[in-house]
Amino acid sequence: MSERVKFNASVSFILEKDNKFLLFYRTDGYFKDGWWVLPAGHIEENETATQTVIREAKEELGISVEPKDVVFAHLVHNLVGENKRMDFYFLVKDFKGEIKNLEPTKCSSMTFFAKDDLPPLEKIAPTTLQALQNIWQTVFYSERYPNN
Repeated sequence: MSERVKFNASVSFILEKDNKFLLFYRTDGYFKDGWWVLPAGHIEENETATQTVIREAKEELGISVEPKDVVFAHLVHNLVGENKRMDFYFLVKDFKGEIKNLEPTKCSSMTFFAKDDLPPLEKIAPTTLQALQNIWQTVFYSERYPNN
């Protein structure tokens, strides 16, 4: 009998403002260094995905988000790399507070982009780009395999 698979889970969120969305440029030398990514974080013990979005929005951006404003957008079953995981993506259009970069050692800049005016696609993290393209086509689920 095969052993059951255990997955990590993470959330990313598309913070939308004036028909543009926020991307971070990672420069921490560790996770996604040199890539544009969405704000994100790992789901902690006894925390829901919605609670993770709310916590990460506060920790990374200094903004407050209400649970009703966290809307599911996409799920990537990600089998790439050592940490197989489920990557949940949410849309956040309403929030309170002023956006600040509270993790400057991880992210050198934050920029709002229109979907037709993105940074070079080869500089957007592959899973981020896959999720965004699917979300824009109203596709709620995709998979990512090694060499995909």
